[in-house]
Amino acid sequence: MNTNNSKKSEKSRGIVAFAVNTETTDYVGIATKTLQVAGKILDLPYTILTNVGTSEFNQRYDIDSGQFVRWNNFNRYSVYESSPYDETLVVDVDYLVLDSDLKLIFETEWDYLLQRNSHALTQAWPNTMGPHSLPFVWATVFAFRKTARAKMFFELVARIQNNYGYYHSLFNIRERNYRNDYAFAIADYILNGYTVQTNSIPGSMLTVDQAIESITAQDNKLIIKDKNLGYVIPKTNVHIMSKAYLQSDNFKNLVESL
Repeated sequence: MNTNNSKKSEKSRGIVAFAVNTETTDYVGIATKTLQVAGKILDLPYTILTNVGTSEFNQRYDIDSGQFVRWNNFNRYSVYESSPYDETLVVDVDYLVLDSDLKLIFETEWDYLLQRNSHALTQAWPNTMGPHSLPFVWATVFAFRKTARAKMFFELVARIQNNYGYYHSLFNIRERNYRNDYAFAIADYILNGYTVQTNSIPGSMLTVDQAIESITAQDNKLIIKDKNLGYVIPKTNVHIMSKAYLQSDNFKNLVESL
C-alpha cells in the first residue's frame, strides 16, 4: 500500500519516503509523522511508498538495543519510476524537516542533487567510504527531476546494488553491509566522468547519532536530551537515528507541537 496526502502541487513537486515495517520498527508510523511535518514546513504534498522494490532485507545497527536488526534499504533506486512527481525531494523516514530551506533548492538548475556534507551530535563522521575510497555521500535526503540524466543515475545505482561485491572491492569500501550512501557516491562518480563533484544540498546534515529521550523545539532552538546530557542547538533539520524515540509518545508530542 502506498499512501499520500490529498494536497496537489501545480508544479508536480513533492516529497517521497520509503517505509517497510519490520518486527522491531514501525517505519510506516514513523513516516506518517515525519512527512506530516515536512509537508507542512515545505508546503508540499507527500507520498509514502510501502510496497516498492525487493522483499529482501538487510541489517542495520540499532543504537537503542545495541544489536543488528532487519530493515529494507534495497529499493531506493526505484524512486525514479515510483515517484508521482516531476520534481521530488526524497527523505528517510527518520529525517525530520524543521526549516523551509530545502524548498529553495528547486529554484536552481540540476538533474539530481545529493547531500554531501554531514556531521553528528556526539562524534566525528568519516569523510570517505574507506581509507582509499570516495568521499561520503548521504542518501538520507536528496532530490531529482525526471530527466534522462537522473534516470541514468538511478539505473547506475541499481547496477551497483546488484553487483555490490564487485563495486565494494573496486572502491575499497570499509563496511561490508550494502548502503545506499555508497551506491549513490559510486554512481555519481561514474556518471560525472569518474570525477568527484561538489554541488550539494546546502549545509551540513545534522545526525543525532545516539539513543535519546526527548527533543523540544523552543523558538529558534532545539533541546535534545539523552540519558546523560542535554544539548541546545539551533533549530535545524535533523536525522534521528534512535528508532525507539521516533516510536515514542515523546516524539508524538513533538510532532503535535509542530
